[in-house]
Amino acid sequence: MTSSGPAITEGTAIVRARAFVRACGIDAVPVDLAKYLAGANAEMRVSMRLPPDEAGNTMFVDGRHLITVNGNDSPERQRFTVLHEVAHIALELPSLHADTIPSDVLYSYVRRPPEEVICDTFAAECLLPHEFIRKDLKDATADFAFVDQIAAKYQASLACAASRVATNAAFACAYVLSQDGHVRFATYSTSMRESRFWISLGVAVPIASVTGQCLKANRSKAVGVVPAHLWTSADAFADVDVNEDVRVTRAWSQALTLISLDSGDIVDDRRAKSTFERDDDELLLKELDGNLPWPGGKRRK
Repeated sequence: MTSSGPAITEGTAIVRARAFVRACGIDAVPVDLAKYLAGANAEMRVSMRLPPDEAGNTMFVDGRHLITVNGNDSPERQRFTVLHEVAHIALELPSLHADTIPSDVLYSYVRRPPEEVICDTFAAECLLPHEFIRKDLKDATADFAFVDQIAAKYQASLACAASRVATNAAFACAYVLSQDGHVRFATYSTSMRESRFWISLGVAVPIASVTGQCLKANRSKAVGVVPAHLWTSADAFADVDVNEDVRVTRAWSQALTLISLDSGDIVDDRRAKSTFERDDDELLLKELDGNLPWPGGKRRK
C-alpha cells in the first residue's frame, strides 16, 4: 500500500478519524469493530499461529482487505491492532508490518516509523471517539482509577485510555509515556497546551519525580506531588507544584504518568499571556468547561 497524496500530519489524522467515525455510524461504546471494518472494505480474522512478536497484518485478497490479528494478544490489544490496520487503509499510508522490522520497533516508542505513529493516533480516535469520551469526562477524577474505568468501558488499554482522557480533558493535565527511563510521548489537555507546559521528548525521566522514584524502587504504581520544574523548563512554572499518578508496565519497560495542575486560576492567568490564544479556541474552551475535580498540586509558598 502506497500513498500518493501529501504527508499526513497528526492533526489531519485526527480530523479524518472523526469523519470516519461519523461515516461508519458509530453510536455506542465499546465501538462496534464490524462497522469500521465495513467502512474500510475489510474483514478480520484471528490467528493463533502468529508469532508473539507480531500483533497483526493486512493483505488485499479478492477485492477486500484481510486483517489478521494475533489471538494470543489481549482483547484490548487485538481491538487496537484492528483499528491500527484500518488506519493504514483509510489514510492510504504504507504499512511496514510485512517488512523485516521487529515488533520492538513497531510497538515501542523508541524508533517507531512516523507512519505507525500517525496510524496509532487515528486508531485511538476511533477506539475512544471524541464525542463519547468528552461526555464521560464530566465524572473525571485525577487518578488512574478513573482511567481504569474508561479503559474498561471502551475495551482499550490503560495507555490508550490515559492518552485520550488527557487530550480531551477540560482541565489542566498531561499524560506522559516513558520507556527505558526516557520520555517518549506526551499529550496535553487544551488548557495545558495553552499554558505552554511542555515536556521535552527523549530526555531522561526526572530522578526526583514520582515517576523516577517509582522506577528506581521498582514499584508498579505511585502517587505524589512534586515541583513542576522537574518536568518543564517554562519559567512560569518555576514555583508551582503538580500531581503525579504513575503506573509501570514492566513487560514493555514503560511508565505511564498523569500530571495535573490544581488551580484553574494558574492556567487561566498564563493562557491570557499565551501567544497561541485565539478567539475560536476560547469558544471551544467555553464549550468544554465544567466543574471537574482535579485535586493536588498547588503554587508553592
